[in-house]
Amino acid sequence: MKVSFLGAGLYGEALGKLAELNEHEVKYYDPYRFPDIKLKDVISEAEAIVYVAPAEAYQELLSELPAEIPLILASKGFVSMKPFARFRDFSALGGAAFAEDIMEMKPKNGLPIFLTASSPLAAELFTTDFVTIEYTKDTKGVMLLGALKNVYAIGAGMMMDSKRPEEYLSLAYQEMREILEANGGNAETAGLSCGVPDLIISCTPDGRNYRFGLEIRRHPRSQIEPVGTVEGVTVISSLKKFPDFKIPEGLELFDKIVKKVKNATR
Repeated sequence: MKVSFLGAGLYGEALGKLAELNEHEVKYYDPYRFPDIKLKDVISEAEAIVYVAPAEAYQELLSELPAEIPLILASKGFVSMKPFARFRDFSALGGAAFAEDIMEMKPKNGLPIFLTASSPLAAELFTTDFVTIEYTKDTKGVMLLGALKNVYAIGAGMMMDSKRPEEYLSLAYQEMREILEANGGNAETAGLSCGVPDLIISCTPDGRNYRFGLEIRRHPRSQIEPVGTVEGVTVISSLKKFPDFKIPEGLELFDKIVKKVKNATR
């Protein structure tokens, strides 16, 4: 199968490598890494497209894609299905895996890497002897969890001094379940690899969202400019654009994180 990846960052390349191991033909579109390669040339013969570009690029990219080609969302920054409404075969991919782990092609401590997909096509593209795909029909849940874990990772950087890690993660998990239910997702999806396991690895000092939250904690009265892509900030800044995303009342962590990030970045 001919598979086109929109985005050739670390995660895009890692997923592309999995597809190549399964003998699929891979092309990349990334105007920063490959400025001479045009989008139309990358997708002209594509039989599947994987979106791994930053979420903020969606308006520019999605309008150019054919609606009949299967589209897999692997970018973790969307809170609404509206940008993808015209695509006939749309699914999402998430999971608890760093790009570097996938690129090494061997699981740590003998444990396989788990990803969650909402289409059988993703299993065909990305399953290997060291990557296991969990299947769910809950496309919206997988998409939302990919965005929410980045928001809660910022919160972890801000609050881990006031809450024990297990207390924070437990509360974040419960809030993610509430948000999924409020938006038509399946709360049980939060128990798959795209949920709690991805949340746990994101809420560590190695993650850029956590580090951004740490900067807010250290400089509570300063305006802070994100360095590079901080997906949680992108998600929070997009909330007004997507009024169909519902925020349940009384979310202790989510409301506090959104308020502090807005104050730090406005």
